[in-house]
Amino acid sequence: MELRKVQEMGGGTLLVSLPKEWVKQSMVKRGSILAIEARKDGVLVIYPFQKKEKSILETTIQYPKEKIEYLINEITGAYLLGYDLIKIHGKERITYDDRERIKEVVRHLIGLEIVEEDSQTILIQFLLEPTTLTPEKIIRRMHIISRGMYKDAITSLIENDERLVRVVAERDDEVDRLHFLLVRLIRSALLDFKLLNKIELNMIDCLDYRIVSSLLETVGDVSVEMVKTMLKLPKLYFDDQLVSILKDSGQILERMQDLSVKAFLTKNMKDARQVVELFTILSSKLNGYEKMFSCQPLEVFVGLSSIFSSIIKIGRCHVDIADLSVTMYPTVR
Repeated sequence: MELRKVQEMGGGTLLVSLPKEWVKQSMVKRGSILAIEARKDGVLVIYPFQKKEKSILETTIQYPKEKIEYLINEITGAYLLGYDLIKIHGKERITYDDRERIKEVVRHLIGLEIVEEDSQTILIQFLLEPTTLTPEKIIRRMHIISRGMYKDAITSLIENDERLVRVVAERDDEVDRLHFLLVRLIRSALLDFKLLNKIELNMIDCLDYRIVSSLLETVGDVSVEMVKTMLKLPKLYFDDQLVSILKDSGQILERMQDLSVKAFLTKNMKDARQVVELFTILSSKLNGYEKMFSCQPLEVFVGLSSIFSSIIKIGRCHVDIADLSVTMYPTVR
C-alpha cells in the first residue's frame, strides 16, 4: 500500500498523483481519459476509459477425460469462474452418452447455451448480459421459490399428497440453478471493478450475498429431505394436534423468511429482531410437542423427530440471514 499526500491547486482543486507501476501497467499517458466512479462505501474506483466492448473470456476443455464426471466438473467450474465461451474439443468423437450428459449440465446452468457442435466439438456460450443481473433480484427469486418448498412439504403430509414430492424436488433444482448464477455473477464482479460498481456492491456485500444464497439453497435441500421423510410416516398418527402444530410451524417459518430477507436487503434491525423472537417461539412449540409423542412407536418417533429437526434447521437459516442485516457502514462520530 502506498500513501500519497493530497495537494491543492488554485481555486480549491485537490490533486493526487497516480502510482507509477499502475500507470505503466494500464498504459496511461498524458491525455489519456480515466473513468472515476464513487462507490457507496466511500471508495473511488479509477480505471482507463475504453469505448470498445469487454473482451470475451474463453476456455477449452479437452475430451475425453478419465471419467465424464471430471469433464462435467470442469464445465461447472468454468461457468462459475465467469467464462463466456466454453469449448469442448477432442481428438476423437464425443460419444452419444457423454454428449447427453454435457447437454444435461448445460440445461442446469442458467444462461448457458450450446451454440455450435459437431462430432468432436461442442461450443457453449453464456448469453446473458451481466449488467442486467443483480444479486438482489436473484436472492428475491430464490426466496420466493424456497419459501414455497417447505410450505408444500408440510401440505403433502397433512393432505397425504405424494404428487407434491416431485414438485418440491423440481423447485430445488431451480434454487440450485439460481445459486450457481449468483456465484458466477459475484466472482465475475470481484474480477471486474467496473461490473462491481455497476451492480452497486462492495466486497463485503459480495460475501454476504454469497452466504445468503447458500442459506436459501440449504432451505431448499432441507425441504426436500423433509418431504421424503413425511411420506414414510403412517397417516393414522397424524392427529388434529399434530396437524395444527405443523400448520403453525409452516406459517411461522414463512413469516421468519419474509422478515429475514427483507431485513438483509434493507438492513432493518427491527425486522431482524422479530426473526429471532419468532425462532424462540417456534423452538418452544416444537420441543413441547416432541415430549408428547415420545411414547409413540419407534418408527413414528424417529420420523417426527426428523421432521421437527428439519423445521428447526430452516428456522436457523432464517436467523443467520437476519444476522447479516447489521449495517456495514457504521456512522463515525
